[in-house]
Amino acid sequence: MRIELMVNKNNVPQDVFCQVEREFCRRMAISWPDALVRVRLGGANELNVLGGLKEDKQHVESQLEAMFDEADDWLEQPSYDM
Repeated sequence: MRIELMVNKNNVPQDVFCQVEREFCRRMAISWPDALVRVRLGGANELNVLGGLKEDKQHVESQLEAMFDEADDWLEQPSYDM
């Protein structure tokens, strides 16, 4: 199975993108350790699940939603010292 997440490059700074990529790959590896997971920047937000069942795509979508709902737990905010 192949899981591809495209993140809109206009909405996400590079440091945040790296954190999203790391967290998404980590979460997908738990449920699908043999899946090829790719996260990339693009012109829109898009999720593709290839070679899996319809239920797999629904599960990936729910995990992605949970990941962003829990972003306060894993997303490191930059510190601005003044």
